[in-house]
Amino acid sequence: MFYECKKDKHRGDSLRKILVTTAWPYGNGPIHLGHFAGMVLPADIFARYHRLCGNMVAMVSGTDMHGTPISIKAEEEGMEPEELAEKYHTIIKKSLDDMSASYDLYTKTNTRNHYEVVQDIFATLRDKGYIYKKEMKLPYCSECDRFLPDRYVEGICPMCDEEDARGDQCDECGMTLDPMELDNSYCTICGKSPVARSSDHYFLKLTEFSDFLKSWISTKKGKWKSNVINFTEQWIEEGLEDRPITRDMGWGVPIPGEEEKDKSIYVWFDAVIGYLSATKELTDEWKELWKDENAETYYFIGKDNIPFHAIIWPSILKGYDGLNLPHDICANEFLNLEGRQFSTSRNWAVWLNDIEFDTDSIRYYLTKIMPEKRDSNFKWEEYKAKNNDELVSTYGNFIYRVLSMVNKKFDSIPYTESLGSEDKKVLNKIDEKVDAVGDFIEEMEFKKGLNEAISLASTGNAYLNEKEPWNLKEPKDVLFVCTAISRSLAIMTAPFLPKSAQKLWNMLGLEGSVHEASWEDAKKHTSLEGKQINNLEPLFEKLDDKEIEKEIKKLGGNNIDKISIQEFERLDMRIGEVIKAEEIEGSDKLLKLKVDIGEEKRQLVAGLSETHSVDELLGKKVVVLANLEEAEIFGVKSEGMVLAAEVDDEAVLIEPEKDIKSGSGIC
Repeated sequence: MFYECKKDKHRGDSLRKILVTTAWPYGNGPIHLGHFAGMVLPADIFARYHRLCGNMVAMVSGTDMHGTPISIKAEEEGMEPEELAEKYHTIIKKSLDDMSASYDLYTKTNTRNHYEVVQDIFATLRDKGYIYKKEMKLPYCSECDRFLPDRYVEGICPMCDEEDARGDQCDECGMTLDPMELDNSYCTICGKSPVARSSDHYFLKLTEFSDFLKSWISTKKGKWKSNVINFTEQWIEEGLEDRPITRDMGWGVPIPGEEEKDKSIYVWFDAVIGYLSATKELTDEWKELWKDENAETYYFIGKDNIPFHAIIWPSILKGYDGLNLPHDICANEFLNLEGRQFSTSRNWAVWLNDIEFDTDSIRYYLTKIMPEKRDSNFKWEEYKAKNNDELVSTYGNFIYRVLSMVNKKFDSIPYTESLGSEDKKVLNKIDEKVDAVGDFIEEMEFKKGLNEAISLASTGNAYLNEKEPWNLKEPKDVLFVCTAISRSLAIMTAPFLPKSAQKLWNMLGLEGSVHEASWEDAKKHTSLEGKQINNLEPLFEKLDDKEIEKEIKKLGGNNIDKISIQEFERLDMRIGEVIKAEEIEGSDKLLKLKVDIGEEKRQLVAGLSETHSVDELLGKKVVVLANLEEAEIFGVKSEGMVLAAEVDDEAVLIEPEKDIKSGSGIC
């Protein structure tokens, strides 16, 4: 068995079979922090936690070796696509290992095993009539004398008018596209406008699965993230269309039974099948995870991948039959960098293979700002503050104070059974935190889970300051409680901060791996008796200004996040009063507001329904950004923006401290 299950489990007596997957990055370059924070880190926290709970866990993924970005980059560098993809697969895999991503298998999509699994599913669906061949019009570049697969074509998005939209998807609005739909399209190789030519291709009969998908997704309401439900329902309501699943390119999975060397299976069809082929490559017991109806499959992806995992992959599985549908699709929003979208083409990124900081420190900050419900922002200065003020000053300081005192006062970690009521209260707090952190991870609220774990260190610091063991003649009780907290913290932080958790585990004189402990063991407070403190040193190091300035300069200097007074003055911010508020049908987080901003009344769409009721918003004074372009959000016109701060992933409205007249300007 690929994972040895434990007997004691945090979530009941029955063994849970859990497959954790992450979306496959293209092998056309290294991956950046946005990829890691959006899909790999939450998956890793989830998988590590469930291993600690004693469940049967497999975490799999790999590098997508066939995407058109690989072919484009290979042509630019004068290499064969496979050679380029192998180069970056090695870099990506090492980067993920360095960041402590605990894949049971990180593979790639050009293995013989993967080809066989993809071809088997393709042939089976074709035999059942879910895949058929027909002629279609495709962009053809006369200058290059070739058909142009989707990513070889760019142009203006027909949905949102974004320039330089790709032929497969618009990054601005998130809509999947056909290259023939783009306005003012051009070939990315030579810049010439393509013409339409006919070519025979295979199509997946998505229209056949419309009723099934509609019924299936309705059973996930209240269980899945609202962004996945809303996006999927919108796709279905707009009407599904059959999609081509082959392309005019030789680099890819060969079409079974076909001899044509210039055609292959489309990457979006073969990549999702990689979850199955990777599990088969990992273990002969793959059926335990794919055919047992009680097994749970979790897909950790970015929001741009929702249609492929919530529409196309379930349709493939339904048509093939006999394999489990997704148990959950965990789509995060996007992580931005210093206020701007990560951009590979503009080199606006922090590459995983370039990180020079403690990886647990990076994991900590990324978890604190994880884009679970809305886009979030990585800022180097904020990273330094979180590291120094929380990891070092709160968590690390508590551990070092406690273990230093144990070394000074005792030969080994003390044990006592004669605790006072205050001491017992703190031990009870440990048990509460263990359960709370576990519950948050189960619910995929990783930020809240980490906050709960670190708050136990704050409890420990407050307890130390109150008891003042350095002034006590016999501090055995206090240090017993504090070392119990330390041991529990090692286990509770192991999913989030795996390296420092192991370091703490060993400093406490415990042998083996903390990752082979049991989650329930975090509640056992007596197992440190007689253990000696080993190799005591700080868990984390402070960051200085020079280290951060170096990273900022890589992005273009110290002015990356600053604007001029003139630019600020162009922002028209006014005090407004909410005079009407109502829910938007089909949305779990958006409200439609009517706001009086003095000279006029504006309709605004605001993501406040998770934190504010309709009634409590009426009559509330808010700050409105009034000179934004009019936009349509979830089908509703929005004529500005209500300003709010984000606190623990919740929107907190910015309100004037006095009753100011509506329409008053902000200066």
